[in-house]
Amino acid sequence: MAKLDKFLFNRVLKQFLECKDLDGNKGLGLTEKIRNLTKDNLDKVLETINRVNEPHKEVLKDICGEIAEASALFRCLRDTDVSATEIIDILGSQKHSLKPEDIINHSLNLDTEFAIQLLKLVENTKLPIDLSKLSLQTDKIDNPEFKTILLRYFSTVKQPKIAIILTRFLTDSNKVVVLEALQALDRLSVIFDASIILPFMEFMSGAEQKLIFSIIDKQADANLVPHLSPYLTGKSSDRNDLFARIIARVTDKENFEKLLTLLKIGDQLTQQHTIASLQKFSTDNLSEVARELSDHKQKFIRNSAQQLVINLLSNKDIEKIGEFALSDNWQARDRAVQTLAKSSNRASISILKNVVDMWPDTSVLVLRAIKQLGFSKGLEIAFDCLKSQEANVQRTALETIDSLTTKKHANSIRDTILWNIPGLTQELKGYARQLIEQITRDYDLSVQEIDNKSTDNSGFVDIPEMQNVNRQAKKSALDNLKPGSVWMNRYHIKKEIGRGAMGRVMLVEDKMVDESLALKFMLPELTIDKETTERFKREVKYARKVGHRNVIRVHDLLLQDSICAISMEYFKSRGLKEILDERIFFDTRDGLQILYQIARGMAAAHEEAVIHRDLKPSNILIDDSGHVKIADFGIASASFSADSALTQTGSIIGSPGYLAPERALGKDADERSDIYSLGIIAYYMFTGQLPYRGKPLEVLAKHRDGKAAPINEVRKSVPFEIALLVSKMTAVDPAVRTSSMVAVHNEIEGILDANPET
Repeated sequence: MAKLDKFLFNRVLKQFLECKDLDGNKGLGLTEKIRNLTKDNLDKVLETINRVNEPHKEVLKDICGEIAEASALFRCLRDTDVSATEIIDILGSQKHSLKPEDIINHSLNLDTEFAIQLLKLVENTKLPIDLSKLSLQTDKIDNPEFKTILLRYFSTVKQPKIAIILTRFLTDSNKVVVLEALQALDRLSVIFDASIILPFMEFMSGAEQKLIFSIIDKQADANLVPHLSPYLTGKSSDRNDLFARIIARVTDKENFEKLLTLLKIGDQLTQQHTIASLQKFSTDNLSEVARELSDHKQKFIRNSAQQLVINLLSNKDIEKIGEFALSDNWQARDRAVQTLAKSSNRASISILKNVVDMWPDTSVLVLRAIKQLGFSKGLEIAFDCLKSQEANVQRTALETIDSLTTKKHANSIRDTILWNIPGLTQELKGYARQLIEQITRDYDLSVQEIDNKSTDNSGFVDIPEMQNVNRQAKKSALDNLKPGSVWMNRYHIKKEIGRGAMGRVMLVEDKMVDESLALKFMLPELTIDKETTERFKREVKYARKVGHRNVIRVHDLLLQDSICAISMEYFKSRGLKEILDERIFFDTRDGLQILYQIARGMAAAHEEAVIHRDLKPSNILIDDSGHVKIADFGIASASFSADSALTQTGSIIGSPGYLAPERALGKDADERSDIYSLGIIAYYMFTGQLPYRGKPLEVLAKHRDGKAAPINEVRKSVPFEIALLVSKMTAVDPAVRTSSMVAVHNEIEGILDANPET
């Protein structure tokens, strides 16, 4: 029977091919017979299509398109010698009913040319794809054009699981394919789990990196937040900032708690950097979430959350901020005070009063907040702070009083300042008297005579102004101090060991105690200048407060024959600048050990409210054993005369290359100004160059812009931990800078302990 059917088909096919008029009755009849026999003789029809011409070819193809099942046609693509092009053409007539997964799966088994032809049938298909039936092995696809067509189709699929398939192409060796895969992910109209593409970021750069960041940003939801934990302190600042913004925008309580739990396991450096980044990009959403966690039973989560409660400025939130302001977590406390300063809420003053009563070390920060708020009610706190023994607090209190003074209270404010003058430091007494004169002048008050003696109980002996002393005589007197000579019948001059803008330094033998000392002599031509003389005096007063093994010990202020000198310990050493000129930069461990000692010494100075203001390599001394001492607190002062980096004459107080941005703007110096300078020193030590170079005023402008290249870009071998440390120390905004020298040396110690072989 089969043979008979075969014979019948062959005879009809022959008659069909011999027919000249397929549109006539005979031709139409033969066409209908072929249509009825094609299903059982598909291979023969396809073979015939391959060797005949029009119009018979077209009729046979139409018949196959109508009669043949797609599965049979797909089989023929692999199992016959019939032209694949013809079969694909026939399949094209059925594309509206072809399953996308069948098209893709069968195209993977064809040679490249035919695979691309077949795959194009998937374009614009309306049928949904069954991803579970897709047999896709991306590593076995070689042709980029095939991958591109496939990726563009996948970008139209409206199923979240398609993103997983697209990520398989992100490790392709062809960058064009990788970019196409990213663009496909970006075009997806469905929400998917963005965490699946996080691991691929490490391989991205340039346009690819920007695109993957955009995808993550667009797809991010609260569930992504915990997955970002390992990626928050990478080498890319753009990535770190993006993730901090995402967390602030999308997080909820549950997922933020998970994030903080993961951070708790990590190192302290990562924790601090992450919290600082989140503070930088905080939103109302993050503040609200953090507030919900601010009473968490786990201390780390509780403290971290408290630091992030910002932008809560409504009346109902002030009470909560007040709780944080009294927290034993100093970071949360400082952040709360800064938030109160922006609140414009009078209730903030009462909270700030409680803060300064409970935590006196916050006095300067509280006073600045009061000054920013601008409420005269804050004057009570400012006058209480005048009673502090710390010059920095007294100075800030006077500045706050100056800012809050109005005509209504001017007279009583002036009287209260006068009453408090005896308790002020010597330098600030002058400032207070000037403030009284200013208030008298500005508000047309009756002139009040001030008895300087009654307001001065410091007991500190002033250096004579020496304005009437012959200048040449003084110069000759200092020039006579040469090796072999004796000064004050006590100090045997051995040699000159240093020279600077303020004077000369001599190595002497103190015959009274049989000890080698260093004497720093002020240049005679400077002593007719009262302000410079006062600075010389302050060097003794403030430097004597600091006793630490990493700080040059200052002994006494000496005066004879119109010559002023400071006696201090002699430390046989070389300046860090001289050492750097020889070796260009330091290896990691050597550099960290030097920085650690500097930070320890400066921490001791800051404990005494002494700010160096001119920390630079030439003021860092190192002996042969590696021991470090800080020298030259010559412009360290808490007085108003040194408040600005630029004096009234335009002279720079401090070295431009190491000057903190706020100092370049003429603002107050505090501990963070010294931290910035030490950060610049670290930059120099590990790279062999300063971050900003040029003329002095150009350098000051660059410090304010803060666009220095990260040190691990300037010198690739610098570890990321050090680059992060330096970055935090040299932040332009003091509020986000490393907050204390204690924190600096603790971080350095942590790096050294974590990397004993560094």
